[in-house]
Amino acid sequence: MTRSLRTRVLRWPSADAARIGDVDVKIYTASLLADENKLERAVGMLSPAERDRFSSYSNGVVSRRFAVGRAIVRQVLGALRATAPSAIRLVDGLHGKPAIASDMPGAPLWFSVAHCDDLLLVAVSKTWEVGVDLERSRPIDCWERVAHRTLAPAERAHLLRDVERGEAPERVFLRYWCRVEAELKAIGCGIQGIDAHRAGVRPAGLRVADLEELPLPNELLASVSWYQAAVAVCEPAVATARHSRRATSQQITPVSPPTSASTP
Repeated sequence: MTRSLRTRVLRWPSADAARIGDVDVKIYTASLLADENKLERAVGMLSPAERDRFSSYSNGVVSRRFAVGRAIVRQVLGALRATAPSAIRLVDGLHGKPAIASDMPGAPLWFSVAHCDDLLLVAVSKTWEVGVDLERSRPIDCWERVAHRTLAPAERAHLLRDVERGEAPERVFLRYWCRVEAELKAIGCGIQGIDAHRAGVRPAGLRVADLEELPLPNELLASVSWYQAAVAVCEPAVATARHSRRATSQQITPVSPPTSASTP
């Protein structure tokens, strides 16, 4: 019997930041809002390549969210590794998922990042490859069609059952969508792995959990938005092997997320 996924969600910064504890995944919520001084400090933590990327954005909101997000990731990882945030070197994988550079000293640490509007999630594990996804509740056009293209038959049946029981279709759909995105991030294949998911193919040890009632950062407490989120874990070796097979496969039909969805 598969053990349920043990999670803990905290606001960042946290007094308990320097340890993950006895959970499988610790998830931090943080705000991407920043004044000029905070943004300047965040940009100062970026690598040269990240600064180039920051400068390439023509949209100030997008560039600010990128810089502040990367800075918070470094702060979280630095706290867990007792290392200065600026010393954390990040690399991007094949599908854009950031990771700690493999030649950095210290115990293994896996993480995943998602954001929607100005809310950021950083999920961290000392044992498992991890994926996290976040969406804001909103109407989804053609949700049934998208569900048919992305979900396994059993998932579609459960989704329709939940809708028939009276749950709002957009909330139910986003619950399943977040689970799928978190799973694909944990595996490391990105959206290109959607065909395998739809076929019901899962790596051994994969576990997924919904993240209910996210504690919002103080700056976002006045928001009337409702968010859906999910986290998934996978054996690191399994995720790496699966990632490699996806990278060389020519039989994948990518499926785009809903047109009104945010892109983490």
